[in-house]
Amino acid sequence: MKNVYIIHGYRAVPEDHWFIWLEQHIQQAGATAERIFLADSAHPDPEVWQECLNAQCSVLDENTIIVAHSLGCLSSLNFLSKALQHSSIAAGIFVSGFTEKLKAIPELDTFIESQRLDDKLLRQKILRRYVFLSSNDPFVPPPLSIRLGQRLNAQLLEIKQAGHFMQEDGYTAFPQLWDVLRPLLSES
Repeated sequence: MKNVYIIHGYRAVPEDHWFIWLEQHIQQAGATAERIFLADSAHPDPEVWQECLNAQCSVLDENTIIVAHSLGCLSSLNFLSKALQHSSIAAGIFVSGFTEKLKAIPELDTFIESQRLDDKLLRQKILRRYVFLSSNDPFVPPPLSIRLGQRLNAQLLEIKQAGHFMQEDGYTAFPQLWDVLRPLLSES
């Protein structure tokens, strides 16, 4: 049975945006889902976030799927660069992901610079990789998500006029993501 970890981003909590909606769809499909809590998301500390991921994402195997949003993408990829030394996961779906500084949020520069991704390992150990980007993301310009997709050799999925895929952008549900995730849940 597949297990999906749903990882929020900056200034968010596990109850925000489309996270509960996605968890419910996963559970209705017969898989398990866990919404991961990252401490003090308004003032993220990279080491604390890594500890949160380490404590809550305890099972990483070929039945594991990571779905992450925004800064949660970068943090989870940093975590996976260490945690996947001896195992693989089924898939990673990264929404508004990036690895470079954000002009719109300079207070995250130190966090971003502290993250270390092993691109080769991530390409080998995350068996399927997807990056969702929005044509009008006010925080993560599309080229940043495209470059993340290139680093991961991921399938890029652009959604027109989706903002930052937040509740404020109308994203309390995310059917396009579900269309990608649903078939992955039934793969053995």
